[in-house]
Amino acid sequence: MTPDCFTLGNVLRAFAGDGCLVQVMQMHSIIIQTGFTSYTDLTGSIIDAYAKCGSIQTAHRIYKNMAKKDLISCTALLTACGRHHVYCTDVLYVFKELNRLQVGIDPVMLCSMLHACASLANLSLGEQIHSLAVKYQSSCDVGLGNALVDMYAKCGEIENANLAFNELPVKNVISWTSLIAGYARNGSGHVAIELYKKMECEGLEPNHVTFLCLLFACSHTGLTSEAWECFCSMVGKYKIIPRMEHLSCIVDLSARAGKLEDALGLIHDCGVQSSASLLGTIVGASRTHGCTLIGETAALKLINMDPKNSANYVILGSIYAQAGAWENVWQTWKMMEDRGIRKGQGYSLLQYSQQKY
Repeated sequence: MTPDCFTLGNVLRAFAGDGCLVQVMQMHSIIIQTGFTSYTDLTGSIIDAYAKCGSIQTAHRIYKNMAKKDLISCTALLTACGRHHVYCTDVLYVFKELNRLQVGIDPVMLCSMLHACASLANLSLGEQIHSLAVKYQSSCDVGLGNALVDMYAKCGEIENANLAFNELPVKNVISWTSLIAGYARNGSGHVAIELYKKMECEGLEPNHVTFLCLLFACSHTGLTSEAWECFCSMVGKYKIIPRMEHLSCIVDLSARAGKLEDALGLIHDCGVQSSASLLGTIVGASRTHGCTLIGETAALKLINMDPKNSANYVILGSIYAQAGAWENVWQTWKMMEDRGIRKGQGYSLLQYSQQKY
């Protein structure tokens, strides 16, 4: 029995996810063989499946080759690109073409655009998308409202993020976490803590992302005792297992307070294996407080993890230089030379655009 368009679409949606790219390619081949490539709804499912498997370029190529683009295919590609920061500029291209085709705009599409604007810190375009949201949506749903809060916060417009938050008819954990993250990013640790307390009073249970934002806020505001209270609450009250990101914040915070050994003891007690991010935090903290032995050990582990990364050698050399161990500095640079590794060049990125979409 030959499968129909509905069956093929359901199978594609089942395979859409990490680790299923081969299956998606096989289904795509079956669709071509059975002659269903002219069905635009099914093409949208193909684009979505490739995108969710991480093959954004293939999804984009299929979209560009479509004879007639529709809302489903546009939304599928926009959503996919919005999830991957590397492809955020592609979102702008698709949205521009979407306006040219005069395809209808829905909340999912607007959310994808806002996520892209947040990733690119493109406030000008984000404000334009906000205007479109007001124009096309009579009432702002939670998902769209959360995207507005996140976009304004990541663009540094914390007051507008607060206004978008207050206009939400219903606030969920993502709403509160987005605003907490905004204040954390803008260096307002005390406000972030107050929002967390208000969130608890509203009866909402914070998740691991909420606590990561709180620890980040405390780390960059010097709120040592508040950070440890949040960490203990996360582990004890809410039974959330600490992740590498949480431990990195604790290490950074403890280093700023001159208590690096306490943080390392915590990592040991948690029984976690060091990641590159965590080791990098330990190295930075060691340099700040002149803990040469700890910094050297962490930097050498980084080199073993990623021997082709020039930054790891530069970090180790700077630790030796700070301690006045110039012979070790020379040996580190010699190691780089012997392994054919060169220090990457620094560069600046400027964004200038007056184009309206």
